[in-house]
Amino acid sequence: MKYKGIYWMLFAPLIKKSIARRFDRELAEKVVKNGKNEYRRLLSRADDLGPGNPMAMNAYFAYVFTAVWLGSGRQITPDGMAMVMTDVLESGMLRTFFGMTDLNRTPKKWEREMRKYEAWFARHGKDYPVNWNVSFDESRHKEGSFYYFTRCPICEFCEREGIAELMPALCATDEVMFRLQHGKLHRKHTIAKGEPICDYWVVGDKAEDPK
Repeated sequence: MKYKGIYWMLFAPLIKKSIARRFDRELAEKVVKNGKNEYRRLLSRADDLGPGNPMAMNAYFAYVFTAVWLGSGRQITPDGMAMVMTDVLESGMLRTFFGMTDLNRTPKKWEREMRKYEAWFARHGKDYPVNWNVSFDESRHKEGSFYYFTRCPICEFCEREGIAELMPALCATDEVMFRLQHGKLHRKHTIAKGEPICDYWVVGDKAEDPK
């Protein structure tokens, strides 16, 4: 993947603050210092997802946190990293950003977003085949957005790198992200657990008995 420092610049200070608070200041200094080089290394080895890919930011986000975890010498557990990721997503800046979306008002938002990715992949998938494969089943639910992936390049990369143990923590950030958008994720399967799909049924958090 092409190196993009903006993601490191954006998230590293928030990660450092969380680790210092939850664990130790010296550890926070260490992981950010070591993690910067790990981030470059990971991107140099990761599959190119293609220019203009609407989903690429998910990979950059994941690899920043993976780099920090590697920068700690795996001293922080995956569960510990899950707490750090939650802290970052719930920081003031990102909470405000995600809070601009209310999935009670726009329950089909994420289906529309995934349709945009589907259209991008239809145009560029032959050139960048290592990517997410998304499918839809409109008959599955009456409310919210439902879609699923049968391939995840982040999961494939982590398995190839021998760091798949961090994947459940990375997957758990989906629930946090949707919660901050006044939504709720109903999920039964993830590729990270060795299952054939990652399913997403996203509804507004005011839906009492979604169908």
